[in-house]
Amino acid sequence: MEGGKKPGNRLKTAGLVVACALAGTVAVALGFVLADALLIYAMEGSGGQPMLYVMESAEPGENVVIPLTEKDFEQHPALGAVIRGDERNPSAWEWGRSDRRFIGGADVSYAESRALQDTYGPDRETWVYPHLEYEGAYYLVATTWP
Repeated sequence: MEGGKKPGNRLKTAGLVVACALAGTVAVALGFVLADALLIYAMEGSGGQPMLYVMESAEPGENVVIPLTEKDFEQHPALGAVIRGDERNPSAWEWGRSDRRFIGGADVSYAESRALQDTYGPDRETWVYPHLEYEGAYYLVATTWP
């Protein structure tokens, strides 16, 4: 053997490099998950409260329409409270356009605000909000963070 190198050492070294790379990738992924959880925890402890606002729209036009089901209201109770009536307070106030009116709002947690935004928020490419359809009426939702 030349230089005292054994053929098995290369294989062990390659395995060690692959194992370290895999462990590093897992550690980075867990770090992102932990950072996200800590960020939401810090925001919830800050004293501010995110809000859900719902507007009724006359027609969806060319926008995507998402029919709301009982499952949607179970997953997002604040949405059900505003659309179905507990927090519903229709007004003539127009939000930028005469074919929309504010119908109500509710306090939500940061996690719920994020879930609503991910589910019913604007398309990330066009920034157009989908219309939610329930009992023949069309709605738009927006969430705000303090």
